[in-house]
Amino acid sequence: MNILNYKLDTTNELLTSRIGLITPAHTIQVLDLSKTIDQHFPALGSNCALKASTFINTLVLSQHEGGECLDDVVHIAKDKALRLVTNQQVPTPQAIGTWLRRLGKDNQGIKALRKANKTLLKATLNNCKNITLDIDASEVIANKADAQWTYKGNKSYMPMVGHIAQTGQIVATDFRAGNVSPNTDNLGFIKTCQDALPKGTNIKKLRIDAAGYQASIIDYCFENDIEFSIRAKMCQSLKDILVDKDNQWQPLVDKKGKAIDGQATFRMRHFMGDKGKVFDLIVQRSVVTGQVELDLDLDLDLNLNLNSNNNTQAPEQITTGPYIYRAIATNLEILSDSKIVHFYNQRAEDSENRIKELKNDFGAKQMPCADFNANALYFDICSLSYNLFALMRQLLPLEFANKRAKYIRYRLYAIAAKVIKTGRKVIIRDLCINRDD
Repeated sequence: MNILNYKLDTTNELLTSRIGLITPAHTIQVLDLSKTIDQHFPALGSNCALKASTFINTLVLSQHEGGECLDDVVHIAKDKALRLVTNQQVPTPQAIGTWLRRLGKDNQGIKALRKANKTLLKATLNNCKNITLDIDASEVIANKADAQWTYKGNKSYMPMVGHIAQTGQIVATDFRAGNVSPNTDNLGFIKTCQDALPKGTNIKKLRIDAAGYQASIIDYCFENDIEFSIRAKMCQSLKDILVDKDNQWQPLVDKKGKAIDGQATFRMRHFMGDKGKVFDLIVQRSVVTGQVELDLDLDLDLNLNLNSNNNTQAPEQITTGPYIYRAIATNLEILSDSKIVHFYNQRAEDSENRIKELKNDFGAKQMPCADFNANALYFDICSLSYNLFALMRQLLPLEFANKRAKYIRYRLYAIAAKVIKTGRKVIIRDLCINRDD
């Protein structure tokens, strides 16, 4: 390397390395999201107080830029060029923390933010009448005084997240303590998700893991004409049925119609409770190479203690000989067994991977406050940031359609520019480079 002689100098010109952040800022302006936020949040206590939209927009821009904590908003505060273009005031991290704690009381901030999120969902769904809802719980590890031990052995929170499969957006969240079981009040959360959807949009299909295998949820789906695919919990009473040699096992085929080695399915009728609706169980059988035969006389009661570390089998599967048996409860009678399995497995992409994006790319993997309600509000703001990002992926060129935030930060947000303010207008001169070189 032969470095040329150079001289360091300073300049007072308005320069920025993140002019691409005007993209989410412009989207917020087009949706009139700031006005919606200020309408639904509690009235200001002083004429000098900053509006709720100022705090939320600051966090949204910081999270889109890659911020992982409240202190990262100083990147926006110090960028005079970006602040000039976005006309954005930036509160201090301490002020944001105080605001989160104040608006977190009685969940007043969460209720207001849910209405703002509905505006964003309406713009994205674009008159879509029926959606597929995926719900899942996710662990957020936190070394906070009010964090509780989870069944995974960590001090954490355990928020429930509801996703729209068609857009990848978050329709609602339920921020919970770590010691709250994932199967707690899932029906209530499904109803919350329905209320959080724009008017005229309804839940048509539902996918949940084994935590949602409850008679109340299945009855609710039948009553409201919702098609469901729920991972069933395997109980001891299914043992004789599963190992029956007369079962009509059919090979599981992939999406191209080719049989998958070592996997088969069969369909049976089932019900829960004395007066429960009858539905289908799609039983899956998978060969496990080298699997040791386990005793099926294990206690696999539906009230399995998830806190125990001695359980040798998960409640949604049982093992005998070389096979693992699992099942999907469904009322999708018109679909083949294989299509139902693929439809259920798609929730890993539509929900679980989206939650990973929310946590790893938008600051939701760590909570900023020692106050539970403040953290709940912060988690919802992270969700709003992610929903805005999901909308932008639909609006941006096809190159960005399936990319993660880190790709868009590099390709779009991190663009150097010079901002020039004249008497009547603001001019942005960006540095056009080919990042494929």
